[in-house]
Amino acid sequence: MDRTNVLIFLMDTQRAGNVSCYGYPKKTTPNIDLIASEGVIFYNNIIPGVWTLPSHASLFTGRYVSSHGADAHHEFLQDEFPTMAEILGELGYRTVGFSNNGWVSRASGIARGFDEYYLISRDGGKAQKVEWFYVEEEALRGEERDRGSLKTINAAMSWIERKYDGKQPFFIFINVIEPHGPYWPPEPFRSKFLPSDVSEDEAKSISPLKSVEECIDIRVGRLDLAPRKWSIQKALYDGCTAAVDDRIGRLREYLENKGLLDDTIFIVTSDHGDVQDEHPPHVEHHLCAYDELIRVPLIMRYPKALPKGRIVKWITQTLDIFPTILDILNVKDEEYRRTIQGYSILPAIDDEPRRGFAFTEYMKPLQQFFLMWSRHPDFDIRSYNYMLKALRTLKYKYIWYSNGADEL
Repeated sequence: MDRTNVLIFLMDTQRAGNVSCYGYPKKTTPNIDLIASEGVIFYNNIIPGVWTLPSHASLFTGRYVSSHGADAHHEFLQDEFPTMAEILGELGYRTVGFSNNGWVSRASGIARGFDEYYLISRDGGKAQKVEWFYVEEEALRGEERDRGSLKTINAAMSWIERKYDGKQPFFIFINVIEPHGPYWPPEPFRSKFLPSDVSEDEAKSISPLKSVEECIDIRVGRLDLAPRKWSIQKALYDGCTAAVDDRIGRLREYLENKGLLDDTIFIVTSDHGDVQDEHPPHVEHHLCAYDELIRVPLIMRYPKALPKGRIVKWITQTLDIFPTILDILNVKDEEYRRTIQGYSILPAIDDEPRRGFAFTEYMKPLQQFFLMWSRHPDFDIRSYNYMLKALRTLKYKYIWYSNGADEL
């Protein structure tokens, strides 16, 4: 078996549509573009679940949502199926995770199997049930204050400096909460993408609009955003994407300077995107399966096994990452793959894909019912009382709703 390091960097709520190497005209992601030019970009990568918990559960178990069961109706990943961290740990890896998102933690079952797992607090915030990890941070300039992404990559680099001995390979997982809403990127990324006629005060006046409360108001028809406000929201989202891209660039440069980059399978991906006025009254994530939500980046760099600068347009899914890593590591024992439902995407690089379609699910939205009723107790919730399943090929998408409102 290969003893290569593995690193997964997950940008929380990052859709593919505003990433430069996916065809976006604004230069939001120069560092991700560089990694893509050095590796493989999967152009039609689809998530199996539409929000954080089920998507991460599928990433780590290699299973579909209805199989692992963790979703809005059951907010915990049970221990029936081994996780990526558990398997890699059995194969001799040091496993460590860093997360800005409380859904991606031991409390939710997602972090099961990691030797070390650190929930990194957002700037100025307080995290509960935290496994703290002291980090000697670089001094933060005022314009660099963010929601924890800089602190998180500093934690990961600090762990490598202190604990990586060069003998035992590492599996490092990183989740940064940006560009999850509410969108408010640090400078210099904020002003870089705001329209020239938008003042800081105007942008700040609508910046909370992507909080849970405002999203609920939009869903129930109590709030309607004007096109100008949506354009500002999208510009702020671009700035958040650019801020995380900066953090990825710092981490890549660090690994290169340490001589570790080419010995590490470097994966950049996301758990889901966001709907931003393309399908009203849907907004943010949950309750739908449109491409703005379910199509996310997947970029893999490892020059010893992956070609340089390859664009793969075949369908892939994030639950395919687990078996792909096992293939790259040349893990032959089928026992480690016994519970995995995903497919290795290595054949797709050679135009021999194993997957003809992507499958996305959303179970009973009890979580969203609670939020809507808490804020609007008079709202008739039945319009959202459905489950959905989506099949997507390169040409078509069919969305089945349990209430009969199917879409093709």
